[in-house]
Amino acid sequence: MTSLERRASDLQDLVHEFLRQFECVNTTAANGPHAELNMQELRTIEVLGVDGPQMMREMAGMLGVAVNSLTSITDGLEAKGLVLRQRSELDRRIINLELTAEGRQVFNSTRDVKRKLYRSMLKALTEDEQEIFMVLFRKIARAGSAQLQKFATST
Repeated sequence: MTSLERRASDLQDLVHEFLRQFECVNTTAANGPHAELNMQELRTIEVLGVDGPQMMREMAGMLGVAVNSLTSITDGLEAKGLVLRQRSELDRRIINLELTAEGRQVFNSTRDVKRKLYRSMLKALTEDEQEIFMVLFRKIARAGSAQLQKFATST
């Protein structure tokens, strides 16, 4: 095994561990005192919180779910008072989703829970190591994004 292969294997293990930790934080955030959310509902809240109001069709694509599945997710979030569905005034076939004030509070709360984990991870490093880590992590993220674009255009 080459050193690159060994490091790639190590990276795979580390990413798996990061994802496991993030999943635990997602579960904690989703089951906070503000609302009982399933993972799809939490992801919907997060996308709307980060990206703002979205058309249902676009939102379904971002989440990787069918529009009818997003309709069910939205039904649950609407019943909890976390999102609003609004028809476009320009084209009544288009339905936009946006967070309510309570939905915004849920988003902020989940973001705070996650940032607490991120801070604890970074605290294990000196300030110089944190800077180096962030530079390298961004570089790896860009390389991964470029590779994903190649996959998308080749299929």
